[in-house]
Amino acid sequence: MFEKFVKPELEASCNKLGRAIYHLDGRGQIIHLGSLLRIDSKTVHREAGDLIEKWTNSQWRMNEMINNCSETFFGGEAFPSFWVNLGPGVVASFMGSPYMLAENTVWFDRKPMIKSWDDTSDLKFDPESEMWKIVNEMTEYFVRNAEGRFMVSMTDLGGTLDIAASFRGTETLLYDLIDYPEQVKALCNKIDDAWIESYKRLNGILSRYQEGTADWYPLWCRERSYALQCDFSAMLSPALFEEFVMPSLTKQAEFLDKSIYHWDGPGQIPHLEQLLGIKPLTAIQWTPGDGKPGACDECWFPLYKRIQEKGKRLILLYVDPKGIEKLLDNISPKGVMLYTQCDSEAEAQELLRNVEKWSKKDR
Repeated sequence: MFEKFVKPELEASCNKLGRAIYHLDGRGQIIHLGSLLRIDSKTVHREAGDLIEKWTNSQWRMNEMINNCSETFFGGEAFPSFWVNLGPGVVASFMGSPYMLAENTVWFDRKPMIKSWDDTSDLKFDPESEMWKIVNEMTEYFVRNAEGRFMVSMTDLGGTLDIAASFRGTETLLYDLIDYPEQVKALCNKIDDAWIESYKRLNGILSRYQEGTADWYPLWCRERSYALQCDFSAMLSPALFEEFVMPSLTKQAEFLDKSIYHWDGPGQIPHLEQLLGIKPLTAIQWTPGDGKPGACDECWFPLYKRIQEKGKRLILLYVDPKGIEKLLDNISPKGVMLYTQCDSEAEAQELLRNVEKWSKKDR
């Protein structure tokens, strides 16, 4: 699968990781996505000339990706991957929403396009949209030129209500849930259709050149997979979540072979039981949120245990290496994926050895 940048056993590791996370094989050993770090390098990085080049020039982004891989140690089940990132919720622009390039992201909500609910009749996936052409061509370019060196991950399609907020504006959409519930649901159905159409088209390109799928998560799956989300739901009650979010999440999870939910911040904690009730959903990825205790803090352990009790897999990103032993003393290591970083390759290798040892402790 990968012929450069990584150790020879990577393909077996990726297969093991995919089985344990996505197929719930009940293995006793923790599945650890190993450390990624910069190593000393004399590679000269050329800054992009402007935002257009930084975001849309495939050749410039390819050079940056290759340079980054050459300076990175991929430990454990880590693997090199290029994420076709054109901003979160890009489906909004596939459906006609204007976009604005910024230094660290692409915005789709700066000029909400739905001023009236009478403006939605023609809203659908548009293969002639400028942003679709950019994403389509960049995906094709990278996957054709990967040549076994890295995986190409699908772009950030976005969550259905997050995309709806780009069309209407966040505050306006919150009022719409109460004042125009049926119109919001009709809009969500249109977005779901565009989301699925976008996935089918992009996966059609990727599957011609590489085996398996990945997205912005550093996780490979042999089948159709994706990380679902609804950041907008942090502002919703469980009742509104059930009415406006659950139908789209269920539809998307049923469309995919395997799926993860990006459970982002304390505002989404009230929705856990509803998420755990989505039968085809495979795993939950917890993000504590800015200013909150890290993923290894004991205040989150009851949530992790509940996720595991319900048979879902657990994914934790940006984990502090110093907290991993305590974490594994308090939860089951079965089907857990941890993403972490270390300051040196030696430190990373030692951590990987320790993780294997900690995962086999008697509980």
